[in-house]
Amino acid sequence: MQNTKRRKRRYPTEIKNIIYVAVSIYTLILLAITLINYICIHKIDQKVYFWIQFENIDREILEVRRYEKTYLLYHNKEDLIYALNYVEKLETELQIDERLISKLNIRKEFSNLYNLIIEYKTTLEKMLESNGKIDPKLAKEIRDKGHKITIFFGKIRENITKKINKDIKIYSIIPLIIFMGVLLIVPATAYIFARWIIDPIEHLAYYAHEISEGHLNHIPRYRKLFFRYKEYDQLIDAINEMLDALNAKQKELIQATKMAAIGTTISGIAHEINNPLNNIFLTIEVIMESFDELSKEELLEMLYDIYHEGERAREIVAHLLEFARDKKDIPFEKLSLNKLAKDSYKIVANQARTKGIETKVELSKDDITIKGNFNQLQQVLINILVNAIQAMEKGGKLGIRTYQEGDWAVVEISDTGPGIPQEIQNKIFEPFFTTKEGGTGLGLSVSYSIIKKHQGDIEVESKPGKGSIFRIKLPLHKPRRNA
Repeated sequence: MQNTKRRKRRYPTEIKNIIYVAVSIYTLILLAITLINYICIHKIDQKVYFWIQFENIDREILEVRRYEKTYLLYHNKEDLIYALNYVEKLETELQIDERLISKLNIRKEFSNLYNLIIEYKTTLEKMLESNGKIDPKLAKEIRDKGHKITIFFGKIRENITKKINKDIKIYSIIPLIIFMGVLLIVPATAYIFARWIIDPIEHLAYYAHEISEGHLNHIPRYRKLFFRYKEYDQLIDAINEMLDALNAKQKELIQATKMAAIGTTISGIAHEINNPLNNIFLTIEVIMESFDELSKEELLEMLYDIYHEGERAREIVAHLLEFARDKKDIPFEKLSLNKLAKDSYKIVANQARTKGIETKVELSKDDITIKGNFNQLQQVLINILVNAIQAMEKGGKLGIRTYQEGDWAVVEISDTGPGIPQEIQNKIFEPFFTTKEGGTGLGLSVSYSIIKKHQGDIEVESKPGKGSIFRIKLPLHKPRRNA
């Protein structure tokens, strides 16, 4: 038994997963930046704290030396006691964090300084035990050791200050470097992620525009390098399925339209030809039944009716052939628009005069040239002029005007007849559509086909009770220039 279940389409990566990854990466980057900044600030804080401790030690040493000098100068025992008190504070200040001492690589120097201070303290205690008597030897030893402590610590302090300043600069620059890197990397990565999302949308937009212009072709899958996304592929598949359905419906519609057009054509032909044939048969039957009783004049009149109906049938067939004929082989030549309009009017001028129609012909002052077939274009103008004359049964005004409008040569034919209702203006160029009794409905269809073959157009402007204006627009003749 065959498995009738449709296999599920396998799609590539989902956009939401890409977004999750991007958000996760940016979050990790942000956390890393925050952590690095925190470490840098902490390091700077340690260095500053250490530098403050050194400043305190330096201050304590200065205080010890000040009381030492005062004692040796004025022999005041209290100054010696103050000096010893500050030495004890100095011992406490020297208890600096071992990790910092190791990092600054000053363990040996600090050990030597501590030993010097202990020796100095011992000498001060000996001086205190001498009951206020100044021993010159001890006094000299106190001065020498105090001076040595000051010089030794000064060197340590100078070296440590340089190291601390260097470390502070490094830890201050690191966040700036990271910030500059983020300014460069984040926009670049954001642009890349944006293009991953926007490019397929532009791909869809392009083909959607093609579809709107009538190109119902399948949209190809979007693929750039190795990137494809589930959501876009699903959307493209859905649109392609819709296009398949539209194409199928369009084919059905075209087929139905063709059948309807064929039916309309056959019905029109049958109706139009059937009327004169019926009249011919009826007349012949009358002649056959009453041949001996008919006078010569009556017989001639009936024969004339038969001829007239036959001529009418031939005219219908001629219009139909003209409508269906392929006109690609008809020669085109350079024509004068004014001459075309003037000659066409001459043919119908007498018909207009007999109906009492006032005619106004306005030809362009400039010679407007077009390219086309004179006989066919004259057929169009005569057809529209005759329609205008027939529309004014009780007289009126007929206008013919030629002019140039941009790259178009225009013949404008106006009348003051009853006009064309708005609801049928779009139907007047359809085959077999007519509002005239006895009309074939092919005149304007043939005219429209001829103008289209000449790359032109016919525009209609009409209001019931105010007449109609037909504008025949043809492209100007542009002579080719030699290269």
